[in-house]
Amino acid sequence: MARRVLVVLLVVAVAWLGFRAVRAFDQDRHAAQAAAVLSAPDKVTHQLPPAPATAPAAGGQAPPPPDPGGRLSYRPGTWLSVVELEGLEPVAGDERYLVFLRNWAGWTLAGSTSPRADGTAQVRSGAEPRPPTIYEVIVTRAVDDATSVPHGQPVLQWFDASLAPPKARRFDFARGA
Repeated sequence: MARRVLVVLLVVAVAWLGFRAVRAFDQDRHAAQAAAVLSAPDKVTHQLPPAPATAPAAGGQAPPPPDPGGRLSYRPGTWLSVVELEGLEPVAGDERYLVFLRNWAGWTLAGSTSPRADGTAQVRSGAEPRPPTIYEVIVTRAVDDATSVPHGQPVLQWFDASLAPPKARRFDFARGA
């Protein structure tokens, strides 16, 4: 009898984990949740300007490609952060656009993406850091090596000192800190 109860409990546990796994990796559900954040009247949005190192050079050179841009959006009281990117150039090989989020606990690699043909992409994160605690966002172009400290060619950088701890400073790519 005990063996049957154990088998039934094991089957129920495996079925529950399978259901949770399917739900966790449901891309359509994630896209719908992101669309709900982006269309909400109470969403909070921060514009992500081009990183200082990506400013176009002056002179008689060919016109630079359109400046990349982006937005960090979230709804108060929720965990989902949506980073929309635009004006991105195509990537090749293992290279991706990496999105890093920073709060009082440090840096987190929120995700990596390749742009669509129109130069747009989206990264969604439902994990730490919680959206209202984010005070810096950096988007780089590099190979994703799962390092949580920003690395690669800087593309976008947003920093809000009013949300940051008193001694926090904008990430300096030259120093790597």
